[in-house]
Amino acid sequence: MSNEPEYLQRLRKSQEDRQKPAGPRPASAPVAQTVQEQEAIRWAKELAKGTELRSVRSLTGARFAALMRIQGASGVKFLSLEGFATREALVDRVKPGASVGEEVLGAYEVKGGRPVTVATDEAGQIVLKIGAPRPGANPVSPEKMIRRAEAAAAERAKTRPKNDDRGGRRG
Repeated sequence: MSNEPEYLQRLRKSQEDRQKPAGPRPASAPVAQTVQEQEAIRWAKELAKGTELRSVRSLTGARFAALMRIQGASGVKFLSLEGFATREALVDRVKPGASVGEEVLGAYEVKGGRPVTVATDEAGQIVLKIGAPRPGANPVSPEKMIRRAEAAAAERAKTRPKNDDRGGRRG
């Protein structure tokens, strides 16, 4: 036991606790992104056409993302990619007049790897039209690729004529 008063021991302990990292990983460690999230960032960079993405917010685990042009406090406009968990959250964010000084450049479905067109119908409702998937947005595992190739080869073998002599074994 030390000769230190109890209040000093508690003070030292609380200071040591504050200096320890808050979570299981340090704040400086990057958050691992899925392939779909990386593809969403690639889509945003392509849409931005060389302009730097200043921030990527809430993309981890998001179902939808929107690329926004935001006016900063200094008057400079920058681009931000924001993630949304639900379709309703995306619709609320892209409504006209939802926020001042922001322009929606595009939307993207992260899980499906497809761009989303945001439009307004005659009644003034926001309509999301989901486009075709981008190549590489949903990678296929090697095992699944092999199973698909084997199934396609078996199907071709069934439909090939019996006396077809386009290579392979002769016998």
